[in-house]
Amino acid sequence: MLHLNEIMKTVFATFLLFFNIIYVEAQCTIDYSYIPAGINYGLSIDTLANGNVGQMYDEDITFFLPIDTVDNGLNITFTDFHIISILLPLGMTWECNNSTASCHYDPSITQYGCVNISGTPLISGNYNVDVNLIATHSLSAISGTESISFSLPLTIYPDTSLSSNLGFNMSSSVACNPATISFTNNNVGMLSYFWDFGNGNTSNLEQPVDQIYSQSGQYIVQYSAIQANPIYFLDSIEIVSGNCSDNILIGDVDLLYDINSTNGMIQSISANNAITQPFPLMISIYNPLQVSGQNVTIDVWDDDGWPWGLEYCGGLTFTPQQQAGVFSENGGGLSINYYVSEIPPNSITTFDTIFVYDPPLVPSLLYDTINNLITSSQDTLSAQWYYFNSPISGATDSFIQPNTSGLYSLVVVNDFGCISSSSDVWVVICDSTYNPQLNYNSSLAWIVDSASYSFLQWYNDDGIIFGANQSFLSINESGMYYVVATDEFGCSYSSESVYLRTNVGLNFSKPSADVSVSPNPISENSSLTIFVESLVHSRVTIRISDVRGNQVYKKTIKSDSFPYQISNKFIQKLNNGVYFLEVITNGQKSITKVMKINF
Repeated sequence: MLHLNEIMKTVFATFLLFFNIIYVEAQCTIDYSYIPAGINYGLSIDTLANGNVGQMYDEDITFFLPIDTVDNGLNITFTDFHIISILLPLGMTWECNNSTASCHYDPSITQYGCVNISGTPLISGNYNVDVNLIATHSLSAISGTESISFSLPLTIYPDTSLSSNLGFNMSSSVACNPATISFTNNNVGMLSYFWDFGNGNTSNLEQPVDQIYSQSGQYIVQYSAIQANPIYFLDSIEIVSGNCSDNILIGDVDLLYDINSTNGMIQSISANNAITQPFPLMISIYNPLQVSGQNVTIDVWDDDGWPWGLEYCGGLTFTPQQQAGVFSENGGGLSINYYVSEIPPNSITTFDTIFVYDPPLVPSLLYDTINNLITSSQDTLSAQWYYFNSPISGATDSFIQPNTSGLYSLVVVNDFGCISSSSDVWVVICDSTYNPQLNYNSSLAWIVDSASYSFLQWYNDDGIIFGANQSFLSINESGMYYVVATDEFGCSYSSESVYLRTNVGLNFSKPSADVSVSPNPISENSSLTIFVESLVHSRVTIRISDVRGNQVYKKTIKSDSFPYQISNKFIQKLNNGVYFLEVITNGQKSITKVMKINF
């Protein structure tokens, strides 16, 4: 097909159409109120709801399936959609609403379906939830099925419920070795910072870089932040001496003063309130002046009364120091001491603890091929089995009995939430009862589910048809034909034979079956006995070939050697699968299919 794959990608780039969070204990619930607009089956929400580490995630996804599409004017009808896998963050799994049918959907029966995504995420991050499915349509017999994949974004946030304080947040207070921890400053815009991360690293940055903790243990993180510089205030001035003296007639000096800054009057005493006392005079400033580098001027007078009036004692301009203490100034007839006080800077100091734990031992898997059982040698708090990196719903025991060929692995979690992943185990399960389905019409035959196989080989009663490796076969000679299909795991399956005839109407008669074998199928521990009836020739050639036409056995014997037995030592060397036994005599041959399996 020229454009069907592109059409399928367009349709299924938006395969999941509507979803909302519904807390359920079993399978998902379909939202039948959703009706897609137009023919594109557009996604009404393009991002999965966010989750948090350590918190239960439970979300239903409703989808609506197309019945058909048009490619270059040709109407194509969809017959099956099969959800193969959904790749999810560790700790999460999925289940479709018709798991009893292995997540196959026939849109002619119902266009609605749903998937439930649930679990407790274990690791934060931004993920792409990859959905993989196979679509079968009315032309799949010729062009094959369509493999479709698309992604939905999913963000899992860290669990900060135990990792926040007045000073900072941590991405996690409990982590697994090796751990990378992010820190978020809760007090931005302050004057200075100091971090001690407990791992030998320190920082003065407002927002520090992520820290790595490469050993298990307990780490104390210390934090301090200074809000601003200290603040200084001019709070008193002592006039030690001035150029004025007592009046013999009126007694002690009567002092008055003005204190000014560049911003105006700070404090003043008038003649009506003159202070009668000798020097030194201590002046407390009622509203202390915040020191910011400005000048301060003080002028002092002595009120000698009538008829003498005011006597000027002197004036002095100075710049108060921006530090706490007592400082002296002289000039303009005055000698003074001034006092500067300090308000310390506002600071925030706090600490928190990070606990880093070792992950569990990497699980060692043992595959018992006789009982078809994969077991783990390790007992842990929880476990999750995966098939091609997709979590298997409900598979949380320390063992699993696979039912499909492929890669299996196990992820285990200890009491601290730390994980370890096993190596992959390659499982091959060949179904000895399965036969590929053929459709045929006159001189044309085709295999219905051709896309499920990696290699096809057509045969007739004379044996292999060399070069006939397509999903369909067009003949030029009437006869019995069948196909042997080999999947990606090496399992070979033989279809039933069908009779095809050419358009010229040639007569055809099926050769008589004078060869039989026992047992069939054969196993590791059995030999193969060949029975031949009505032999009239003295020399007989026996040849065995695999489904690809490779000869694995050949021997020429006398006719009186029948029944002839091929030993189990040879049978043990054969891989599981379909083989073809040819008995050749006087240029004529008879072909019998033989299957090798493990019981």
